[in-house]
Amino acid sequence: MEPDPSKALTSLIRWESSLDGLIVEANQCDRITGPSVHLDRPAVRAVLRRCISGDVDVLELPRWADSVHMMERVEIDEVDVDLLSQFLFEVSTPELFEPITVDACRRWLKRLESA
Repeated sequence: MEPDPSKALTSLIRWESSLDGLIVEANQCDRITGPSVHLDRPAVRAVLRRCISGDVDVLELPRWADSVHMMERVEIDEVDVDLLSQFLFEVSTPELFEPITVDACRRWLKRLESA
């Protein structure tokens, strides 16, 4: 059985290991024609929870968000496109909005749970 070329994109969305390696692999995968992968609220909430708990470095969240946002093959379901696109944009550009902190992650998590 051939490996799924979209696995690198899914691994990035889930932030399954070192961000540097995930970004390199996802960029390579993104250049290959293939099916899209979906970013959804549960995936973003899981990443935010991991930032809050210290499982991943909250200061790396802007790089994660920027990478996910720039992937051509990452799609967002229509029902969540406005909210998740806003999340990715604001988090990936903290210099335009607010610094990324655990408190900022908590606010986004609350917003994603209530929307």
